[in-house]
Amino acid sequence: MDIFRVIAWAEAHPVLAMVIAGTGVVVFVLAIRVLRLVWRVVSWLWARYVAPRPVEDVLTIVAASIATGVSAQGMWRFSGDVLGLDGPLRLLLFAFIEVAIITSAVRARRNMRENYSAGLDGIAVWALTCLTAVLSSMDARTLPEAVFRLAAPLVAAWLWERGMAIERHRIRGTGRINWRITPERMLVRLGLAETRDRTAQEVDAHRRLTRVALAAKKAKMLREGGASERKIRAALAKLDKAMDQAVEHTGLAVDQSRQEALLAQIAALYNTSALIDAKPASPWEPAKETPVPRSSRRSRGRRTCRRPHPSPLRSRGRRRSRPLGRAGTTRGRNRFRPRRRPRTVPGRGRGRGGGRQTGPSPVPEEDGPGDEQAAVPPSGTALTS
Repeated sequence: MDIFRVIAWAEAHPVLAMVIAGTGVVVFVLAIRVLRLVWRVVSWLWARYVAPRPVEDVLTIVAASIATGVSAQGMWRFSGDVLGLDGPLRLLLFAFIEVAIITSAVRARRNMRENYSAGLDGIAVWALTCLTAVLSSMDARTLPEAVFRLAAPLVAAWLWERGMAIERHRIRGTGRINWRITPERMLVRLGLAETRDRTAQEVDAHRRLTRVALAAKKAKMLREGGASERKIRAALAKLDKAMDQAVEHTGLAVDQSRQEALLAQIAALYNTSALIDAKPASPWEPAKETPVPRSSRRSRGRRTCRRPHPSPLRSRGRRRSRPLGRAGTTRGRNRFRPRRRPRTVPGRGRGRGGGRQTGPSPVPEEDGPGDEQAAVPPSGTALTS
C-alpha cells in the first residue's frame, strides 16, 4: 500500500480516517507516558538496589539470574514431557523449585546479617540446586545437553556462595584460612626467599657480619678450652679472612651502624651461657606497686602560695629617709594602726618649744610590703609609750 492509496482512502472515508488518526495520537501519547513511567521505575530501582552495590555483586546477580533461567527452562520441559502438565497448571508449577531456591537464598542472607551464619537455609540452597539440576538433566536428549543442565544451577549456587562468603568476611571481620604449604613458604624454607623486605646489599652485609661474629666465638672457645695451636691458628685465620671480607664489602671500618650491629652479635654469642642463670619475671603474676612515702604525697598535694617576708637585716641596704606625716604612714599590715606622735622626755632634749619636736624629722623606712616604720627622734630625745 503506497501513500497515494492511503490519501485516496482518507478522502473517501474522512470520518473513519479522523477516528483512526485520533486513536493513533492517543496511543502514541500513552506509549510515551508508559515509557517515561518505566524509565522512572528502572531509574529508582537502579539508584536503590544497583548503584550502592559493588560491581561484582551486580554481576553475580545477573549471572545467577541467567543460570536460574536456564534451569527453569529445563524444568519447563521436564514438567511437560515427564509429568504431563499442560496449560495454566504447567505455567504455575514448573518453576516451584527455583522459587524455593530464591526464597532460601534471601533467608540465608538475612540470617547472615542477624545471626552471622547462613544456617539451614544455606544448606537448603545447595540441596535444592542439586535437585533441580538432576531433574532438568533427566529430560536431556544428548550428553552435552545433560552436562549443560547440570552445570547451570550449580554455577548459580556457586556465585551465591561466593557473595555470601564476602559478606560473611565483611560482617565477622575474619579472613580466609592460611595454608601451611604455599609456594612462598616453600621458597623460604629452601632459603631461596626471605620474609623481610631487604635489599641484596643489606642481606649480604648481614651474612658477612654474622660470619665474623661466629668466627670470633669459635676462636675464643678454642683458646679458652685449651685446644692445640694448630686449631687456634686455623680459627684465627678464618676470623681474619671473614673480617677482611666484611671490611671490604660492608664498609665496616667507616659505618658506625654496622660496627654496633657486629658488637651486638658478638655480645649475644659470648653471653649465651648467661641465659641459664637468667630469672625472668612471670608474665601472669600481678605487678607489684612501689609504695609512695606519706611525706612525698603530702608535699605533692600541698601547694604553698605564701611569699616569704623580707628580713629587716636584708633590707638595710635599701633603707631611705622619709618625713613623717600624712604621707609617711605605714603600709601593709600597719596601715590601719593609729599614728603615734613622738614626745620628748623633759630635761633631756634640746629643741624648740621646750624640748618638744615641732616638725617632722627624717626617719628610716623599710622598702617592702608589710614592713613597719618607726619614728626615730632627734638626738637628745627619747620615745615613751
